Amino acid sequence: MTAQDKQVTTPVYSEEDHRTWAVLSERQAARVAGCACQLFFTGFPKLQLDPKRLPDPAVASERIHGLTGWTLGDAQNVYLGATEWFEHLYENRFPVTSYIRRPNEIEFTPLPDLFHEYFGHLAFFTDQYFADTAQMFGQLYLGAKNERQQLEISRLWWYTTEFGLIRENGKLKIIGAGLLSSTGELEHAFKPETPRYDFDIRRAAETPSAVYSFHPAYFILDDLPHIRRIMADYARMEGIPEPKPLHGD
Repeated sequence: MTAQDKQVTTPVYSEEDHRTWAVLSERQAARVAGCACQLFFTGFPKLQLDPKRLPDPAVASERIHGLTGWTLGDAQNVYLGATEWFEHLYENRFPVTSYIRRPNEIEFTPLPDLFHEYFGHLAFFTDQYFADTAQMFGQLYLGAKNERQQLEISRLWWYTTEFGLIRENGKLKIIGAGLLSSTGELEHAFKPETPRYDFDIRRAAETPSAVYSFHPAYFILDDLPHIRRIMADYARMEGIPEPKPLHGD
């Protein structure tokens, strides 16, 4: 894939697609109101997304670039391989799809769709500290010495930024984009009987991700800098280069 191939283009959507986006936006905004982390609420308005019409990726990319230097890339409407995913992150580029789930998949879609990416992820990429943290994951992955380390780093990303919980003011909040964008799994994660653990690097690194179903358990971060401490500790444990933020600490 060339650099040009990685750039996002403006797709053509049907009115049904726009209605699906509008339904998802309205429902999920109400559901995360009391449980999303503060960084989500700070960042999401900066995206200036229309809750009734699907976003133009080129416009969103330009907006994010003006805030943190990141751009959006083409995820080709598939689950990218881990190496390609982390190459995007290393290059300060977040891959997005142009696919929007079907109306009968409102509660859960097994495919990566743009609602997950725009509603779940992109608010965080308006914040320089988080954006640099994501780029550090790219550094960590590309510095791995073997496939085991690559798999474990992928899982650390998964259980922090995709399906992580975080403590804020003594309460559990959501930082994981997969939880923020999934109406069904959000509720599952907060059920009293659902296991939730303080973040343990080895346990998280050895826990397979659940792509096509709800997760059986979740991990809790102490705060946002905890993600960087996890990466630094893992690098020292495994004898690989410790990632460094592009804009200082």
